Amino acid sequence: MTRTICSTVAIICCLAAAPVAGQGLMGQEPKILDMTKGNWAYFRDYNGRQLVYFTHLEAYRCGISSVRYSLDSDALDKQWTLQPCDPKAPHNITTDKPYISLPLGTAKSITLQLTFKDGGSSQLVRIDSSNQLVR
Repeated sequence: MTRTICSTVAIICCLAAAPVAGQGLMGQEPKILDMTKGNWAYFRDYNGRQLVYFTHLEAYRCGISSVRYSLDSDALDKQWTLQPCDPKAPHNITTDKPYISLPLGTAKSITLQLTFKDGGSSQLVRIDSSNQLVR
């Protein structure tokens, strides 16, 4: 986990150094999210529940139009509703509940697909309940 966080920070620092019309990382979300797809969702068992966090996607929501996901399949039959983008603070997490709560042991994996503000879509990304990127 530490290696993933360090490499994510290094990527963001490199991209932040590039000029992006005075908007910080805004406009770079598809590139950043492709490089950090193993962080799109995070499983955690807490207080007798299985939580699946979307915090990383919330931090880059200004570049995302929609997040579709499914548990234990590729059906993409659910949608995560992102908080509204605040261009003055685009990476701030504005929800106190950036996760879904499930009965303990419900999901073995999550599959996600993003649609970006520029109209493009990501490939399907699957993360297993041990927080390993499967694809």
